[in-house]
Amino acid sequence: MFTMSAIDPALLILVNIYADLNDDRQSTKVYNNGVMQVSVFVSVNYNGEASEEDIIAYVQENVVIYSLNYGENVKWEKSTKDNGFHHDIDHAYNKNESPPPKIISDVRAPLYFTVPGGIAEGEHRWIAKLNGKQTNDDTPLTVTVERFDVSNGDVVIEERKDVNVPCHKMLVLKYKKDVFPDAQKLVKLLKYKGIKFTGKGGNSWVSMSMSSKGNKLGAFVEYGVTSNIKIADEGRYSHNKMEIHDLEENGKDIIIFCDCIQHSLDFTSKAIEEAWNAGILMVQVRDWSVQLQQYTHNYWRDMDYLLNPFLVEDNFGSRMEVKINWDKGDWYGDWAVESVTVVYP
Repeated sequence: MFTMSAIDPALLILVNIYADLNDDRQSTKVYNNGVMQVSVFVSVNYNGEASEEDIIAYVQENVVIYSLNYGENVKWEKSTKDNGFHHDIDHAYNKNESPPPKIISDVRAPLYFTVPGGIAEGEHRWIAKLNGKQTNDDTPLTVTVERFDVSNGDVVIEERKDVNVPCHKMLVLKYKKDVFPDAQKLVKLLKYKGIKFTGKGGNSWVSMSMSSKGNKLGAFVEYGVTSNIKIADEGRYSHNKMEIHDLEENGKDIIIFCDCIQHSLDFTSKAIEEAWNAGILMVQVRDWSVQLQQYTHNYWRDMDYLLNPFLVEDNFGSRMEVKINWDKGDWYGDWAVESVTVVYP
C-alpha cells in the first residue's frame, strides 16, 4: 500500500485522460446495462523516485473525473477494480485475438465507472483534475452511451453441425449473426433450473423432460465445463444425489431410463470449447428409451416439465430473460427462442 509521503505532488505532472491503457484513444462506447464499466486511464509523469504502483495508487486516490456536460464531478459508481466484462463495444477482443501492444511510456492509473442501467444515453465529455491542474477541455474523453436492446429474433438456438454423438444433439443459445459485434457473446445462465444429478458426477441441468410424449431431455451444461459432459447415468436417484431448482416435485426418488445417456461423454473437448465460444452450451438427449419418472401415489409416473424463463448474461454484462419454446416441432425435439426481455441488475 502506498503512503501519501511516498509521492511528492509537486513532481507529478498530469498529462491527459484516455480510454485505453496502451494507446492514445480518447473515445469509448458502452451500453447502459447497469453492469458495463467505462474504463478511464489517467495519464501522468513523475519526475522523482517512486514505484509505478505507488504513483497509480496516489492518482486513484486523489484524481477527480469531471463532466463537462453537467459541470460537476462524475457521479456514476466508481471503482479501481475491473469487474471482468468488456469495457468498449468497438474495442473488445475475442479469446483468440490479442490486444494491441503498448506504445506509450507514461504511467496510467485506471478507474472504472459503472454505466447506470437504462439511462444516460448520449455523449458525455470528461476531463481529469488533480492537485489543482486539469486536462484540456478541448481534448476530453468522449464516452458514448448506447441503449442495450434486444428483440425477439436476436437470440436463437442453433444446432452444432458435424458433432456426431449417438442419441445426442449439441446446441447453442446465442446471438443471431450480425446483431451485435462478433466479440459480443452470450456467456452463461445466472440461475439454473431443473435437476442436476450430482450423485454420479453430473455437470448439467435437465431443464425439460418429455417421456412417453416425446422421449427427450433438454439440458444446460454448467458454465466452465470444458470436457466430459455428463447429464447422468441410467438408474435411480435419491434426493441427496440431486440438486433441484424451480421444479415442482414430491421429494421422492427419481429414475432415469435411457440406453444411451452415457454418450454425452463422447463430445470432444474441441467441440465443447467451440460451442462455448459461440454461446451457451445445451444438450438434447433423444431416444425411444428416454424416460424420467418419480414415485407418486404408489406408482412410478412420468416427470414431464418444460421450465422457463432463464436469466442470461453476456460478456458485456448485459442481462436478459429468455423464454424457450421447447416444442416448435419434432415431438419436443425442435427448440426455439420464444421471447427475450432486457433486465437490469
